[in-house]
Amino acid sequence: MRIGWLMVALVAALAAGCMTAGCTATTSGKVVPAPSLAPHPLIGQTVKQVLLDAPELTQIIGQLFKSKAQLPPHFGGRELLFGLPATPSECAGVVFELHRSSYGIADIRTVAQESWWTVGVRNAKVIDVLEAVVALPAAVAADALFAKFTQEWKRCNDKTVTAHFPSGGGPRAVISDVRASDSVLTATVESGTSYTIANARAVGVRANCAVEVDVAFFANQRPAGVAVDIAHAIMDKVSSLS
Repeated sequence: MRIGWLMVALVAALAAGCMTAGCTATTSGKVVPAPSLAPHPLIGQTVKQVLLDAPELTQIIGQLFKSKAQLPPHFGGRELLFGLPATPSECAGVVFELHRSSYGIADIRTVAQESWWTVGVRNAKVIDVLEAVVALPAAVAADALFAKFTQEWKRCNDKTVTAHFPSGGGPRAVISDVRASDSVLTATVESGTSYTIANARAVGVRANCAVEVDVAFFANQRPAGVAVDIAHAIMDKVSSLS
């Protein structure tokens, strides 16, 4: 009897919601959203909520993470984009998260970024995780930005990128394995001199938000799909809040 009353209450709540939000009921009695309804853009403080916390990352990766006081979360707008020059310049956005060249003149409304570091090194595969969300005015703008990312990253496959520090010189990184699937773009970035560090990069799009993920691995570690799993987890949170 309790389950029956809960079902009655649920149907009544859906019907009441449709009167205010706009729904279409089929002849079978199933209530479905009207086709004209679209996700609400995420803007402002809400954008912070889509970033994963340490326990969520632990569930995905299988190791403990912590934040660092020297690298606190960042929240703001276009001023948070990264501007270190590199050659070729069009490939800098594959190597560096939130690189200014990748976003061009996009109308950026909100940026949230956070970094997490491994608690210990014993049996750890991942050094750190950087995650970021960039909110644009509407989904169409985010889709256009993702298309730009896709074109640029594919052209940068197998390219070597050299960063330029103000003092001169800089590290080199090799881009490989650029792929696009299920609204997520991925690449591997390898850098280092005495030993190689591999970074898994992922960029995704959901609603009005672009999602960026960078996962750095210890030497000889390449857990498949970790950056993609993180990107999808953030994208799912975007959907739930839209």
